[in-house]
Amino acid sequence: MKSSSTDLKVSVIIPSFDGKRNGNVEMLKEQLGNQTQAPFEIIVVVGVSPNGKARNEGVKKASGNFYVFIDDDVTLGNDKVIENLLRPFLERKDVGMTGPSQLIPDNSNWFQKTSAKQVPRSLFPIQKELVDSDMVSHMCLCMPEKLFKDIGWENPDIIAGTDPDLRHRVRQSGLRVCVAPDTWAYHPMPETFSKLMRLAYAKGRNSATVRFRNPELILELNDGFSKEFAPRRGFLFRIFRTGFNMLKALVTFKIIGFAYLFSYYLGNTAQSLKHMPRN
Repeated sequence: MKSSSTDLKVSVIIPSFDGKRNGNVEMLKEQLGNQTQAPFEIIVVVGVSPNGKARNEGVKKASGNFYVFIDDDVTLGNDKVIENLLRPFLERKDVGMTGPSQLIPDNSNWFQKTSAKQVPRSLFPIQKELVDSDMVSHMCLCMPEKLFKDIGWENPDIIAGTDPDLRHRVRQSGLRVCVAPDTWAYHPMPETFSKLMRLAYAKGRNSATVRFRNPELILELNDGFSKEFAPRRGFLFRIFRTGFNMLKALVTFKIIGFAYLFSYYLGNTAQSLKHMPRN
């Protein structure tokens, strides 16, 4: 996928429920305008769901040869994020998708800072070299336009799991999914315990829905550090792992982490029961 610097024409696509996200969309657009590699265009897709469908709608309007997808609650770490996400494509031929490390904003409250340390996949430290990782997500990611279309665009129907689905298809094409060095973005945690529990419950519920409707799309998520990227695990393995992680959170006094996993489990179980056949 190697490109030259003269080829770069970046389309930034931001799905958003209301186009504002409490003022964050405008702040993000301002940050993008100050990037050393300024985007050719910024496309905000408003009120379209699921999020995979929203991103596809943005792509239909885009004319760049690289896409950067960013969630509407994200802020960029510095003015070189886009430049750094693109650099691996200029230097290598084996990279298909890049993303930044994930931090939480400096102004996060005590609960947000504590929960980020206990809830899986909330943080990924800044790297000094290109690292293969499952922590590249739609929080902020970059990939070539041709590759995106060659592997079939986003799945427009699923309500959860677009991150592992897209990563899996990039890897199936023979290319790497990597966190770029010296690059980070801020993704906030829910501000309160109740909001975090509602998020976990909804994620569990949505995962169950995908499992029943599209079981082939139930793909693995690791901690981001593992070099092994097994795309799928058995259902019993996943249940055992959830129980083990809940127990581990309890014995290590990570009460918020335990509550998050338990709420996820409740949402998943409740939705699974709805899909069970009834006599």
